[in-house]
Amino acid sequence: MRFSKILGLAILTLTATPAAGQYRVTDVQTYRFVSEYGNAAGLWVNPAASGYFNASLLGGHVAFDRPEDRSWKAGQYLIGLQWGPVGFGYGHDEYRDPGRAPQGDSYTLSVGLATRGNGFGVTRTWRTVGDADGSWDLGYLFVAPSGFSLGLTWRDIGSPVVRDTLLDERVVGAVTFREPETGRFSLSAQGDYRTTGDFRAFRIGGSWRVIPQLEFLALAEWNGDGDFESFRIGVNLHGTSTRATGVAGLESGGDVRSGSLGVSFLGRRGDR
Repeated sequence: MRFSKILGLAILTLTATPAAGQYRVTDVQTYRFVSEYGNAAGLWVNPAASGYFNASLLGGHVAFDRPEDRSWKAGQYLIGLQWGPVGFGYGHDEYRDPGRAPQGDSYTLSVGLATRGNGFGVTRTWRTVGDADGSWDLGYLFVAPSGFSLGLTWRDIGSPVVRDTLLDERVVGAVTFREPETGRFSLSAQGDYRTTGDFRAFRIGGSWRVIPQLEFLALAEWNGDGDFESFRIGVNLHGTSTRATGVAGLESGGDVRSGSLGVSFLGRRGDR
């Protein structure tokens, strides 16, 4: 199957990822786990993953929103540049609430170090909307030859305020098993806790690579009260030096409210 046809499939299957109200998290975080690595995961998901990245990469991501009784509109743009363990990202959010800040920008710098299966990393994010000048993320990632990886991220250290919304400091932990020989399938589970001790969300998911160029992914998420919150399905499309991702998400009521698509270009072959 030619990569151009696969890329077309990704665009056709593009539908949804639930959008936040007053503040939107980096869209990539909605379908990846902090125990995963590769393809600039260190920039947007867990900074410790930067230590496992051995290629240069230029990537972009765009998310679209469809509020109730409204048409589709672009909601978030992300551009990332990765050079080995160092990455820089720019994000732009389009907000919908009338009478408030209609848009905002963020700038992210990530650095990671990995040795003997243990990775450590730090991310600094500056924002143009809010009372705080930015926040820190700290990350840890352990990767075993057996295919298991364990990730832990402490997010939004400093509790920044974005559009009158206080971002609670959170500890996010996850475990992933990826079939070690071919990487054909994976299973992951993730928990999200506020540092105040409140359980925020739980997520399970997995992926299945049917051919070397095409990988399906799916995950389900529950909120801190145990209520089902959202379900997402998507595809990863792998070329020699290009990767495209399209993700479709459904809210608990089955409504499609947003969609996302990402494309990245490797300078040389990365870890996977």
